[in-house]
Amino acid sequence: MKHKVLLIGLLLVGLLLAAGSLSAANTLPTTPASSPPTKQIAAPPADMAQQQLPDPAANGIRSQAALIPIELSQAKDGTWAWADVLPVDGRTQLSLMLLTPATGWQLAVQPPGSSLLALDGNTAGVSHQATSLGIGNSQYPADVYTFIAPPTGLWTVQVSASVTPQKSGVAGYLVISGDSPYRLYSHLTTYNLLVGQEIGLTTRLTGESGTEALPGSISSATMRLTMADGRELTLPLSDDGQHQDGAANDGVWGATFTADTPGHVTAQITATGTAPDGRAFIRTSEHVFPIHAPTLALADRPVRSRALGDGRIQLNIPANALAKEVNQVLVSAEVWGQDGAGTAVPVVWLSGIVNPQQSGSRLTLPLTLDSRWLELANTRPPYQLKNVRVQDVDTAVPLSQLNSLPLSLNYTGGKQTVAAITDDMLMGPAPTTPAAPENSGVVMLIHGYCSGGVWPTAQFSQYAVFADHNQNRSHNQFAQLIGNYGNNFSSFGAIAHSQGGAASLHLYTYYWSGLDYSSGNRLIQSVGTPYQGTALAGLLAVLGQIFGAGCGTNFDLTYDGSSLWLSGIPGWARSRVYYHTTAFQNVWWRYDYCHLASDLFLSDPDDGVIERWAGQLSGANNLGHKSGWCHTNGMRDPAQYNDSARNANMNANANR
Repeated sequence: MKHKVLLIGLLLVGLLLAAGSLSAANTLPTTPASSPPTKQIAAPPADMAQQQLPDPAANGIRSQAALIPIELSQAKDGTWAWADVLPVDGRTQLSLMLLTPATGWQLAVQPPGSSLLALDGNTAGVSHQATSLGIGNSQYPADVYTFIAPPTGLWTVQVSASVTPQKSGVAGYLVISGDSPYRLYSHLTTYNLLVGQEIGLTTRLTGESGTEALPGSISSATMRLTMADGRELTLPLSDDGQHQDGAANDGVWGATFTADTPGHVTAQITATGTAPDGRAFIRTSEHVFPIHAPTLALADRPVRSRALGDGRIQLNIPANALAKEVNQVLVSAEVWGQDGAGTAVPVVWLSGIVNPQQSGSRLTLPLTLDSRWLELANTRPPYQLKNVRVQDVDTAVPLSQLNSLPLSLNYTGGKQTVAAITDDMLMGPAPTTPAAPENSGVVMLIHGYCSGGVWPTAQFSQYAVFADHNQNRSHNQFAQLIGNYGNNFSSFGAIAHSQGGAASLHLYTYYWSGLDYSSGNRLIQSVGTPYQGTALAGLLAVLGQIFGAGCGTNFDLTYDGSSLWLSGIPGWARSRVYYHTTAFQNVWWRYDYCHLASDLFLSDPDDGVIERWAGQLSGANNLGHKSGWCHTNGMRDPAQYNDSARNANMNANANR
């Protein structure tokens, strides 16, 4: 078989430089300079429930740990120190993790009824592991100390440092995590993440599963916000029914703030109290989300239409510009008509990435309707659009929404016979096929977020290697880079790791590329892809404020961002994905994990970055879960992308 290894070269350098990321400076991302042609997306009425915007209450972070900020003060002898008294409520195990950007830090603890104990690699009865916490090559150094059968109650914790902190304020973090059955469940109250809007976060103590609050458990809660311009704000949370927290005294605590600056916001919620078993607890949750400046607003005017002459109809959705320049946006809407009895009938869900057409302050957002959907639904006027929404292309955050708009459409039906739904009804007509490049079809091996090359190429045939190493891209930016690189080949399938799987699915959904011209058994195959996000994304955004941004903040990898993104992926696109999940090997005689540091924040089973549940993609093809394989190199079990048996199977079945 022919082998190919083609790396992205100078041709893509300009694209990579143009593809701005959500960085420490909190600038919102841009897209590559060159974009593949877009599709005109449609989905049948059966998909409409799946395409609704998600409820933020369903995408909360479930925390079993506390990330405690360390603020060092200088003593008279010139050393730097910090101390606190913190509750420990673990049953059989306690882990303390010290995260610091500098060397020369010393951690000491005093459990109830004991003397002060300095911790190092030789402390009797305490295991120690020097490790790191992160995703891909964006890693922060950490030391983990594990106690077996720790005494519960209040522990005195001290940190000393022999060197001056690199910055004032928070200089490091201490993580406390045990095996208590109680979790902190925290979430945004809205996805209306725009400048000028009131945004809320809520929290509650729950059991290991479920989201119901355990009333009376939390006694105090605060939220520390870091705004896009670096300002910090600490707010108290209340259970008074006045802070988007539900009813008063229901065990749900909330706080709100008004967004005033575009860019990323990080939020850390800290809650203390007494659990139902009478033990004192402390928990935190870490969140990151973007704030967008308003650029447009859907207008409450009729949607006008015009025939395009090939059975397609252009729907011109009206909007008003709120900025001088309005860039590409993602537009979605449901088309509804009436049956012979005058009952409202769903026709089709439409979506696509569009370039707004501007005339003064007025905008037109064009979507294309294939008239065959009207024939299938057997509808007649009057028509209307429902659940109309405009979203940012890189974060899927809603920019404007309307429940309904009247649609001026005079199509009466009976003009053609439609036997079945075809690909061009779902994706629009394919663009003119370009001249075939000299390179034949390949399977493209794609890495993930902030990653180097991962795939053992000797285990694949007729392949190409996508290489955008150690970068932070939104799914949309990542997808366009894959598509542009794919232009080197007559066609390609995808074998992708981590975020590369989501980016490949995004490419197939929204853009025409070599994926659409490939053949074989499996179009997109993925391993360890966080289709529903990872809890580590918000955590690493908080840590990045003291360690440096690493590869940068990525909202698409959060639970919230993933859920918003998935609301735009129709069933026909999902059905072309074949995915695998893995987790650590679980044996009865030891504490098992893929990565000790990340295990403190993830729900078992996980692969060290992705929880098994978060690696699922509804409507796709689940090829199974396999134990004994972790997300990447350097973890307890081998890296999932080095499984030769799975790689052979994927290679044999891959589209090319």
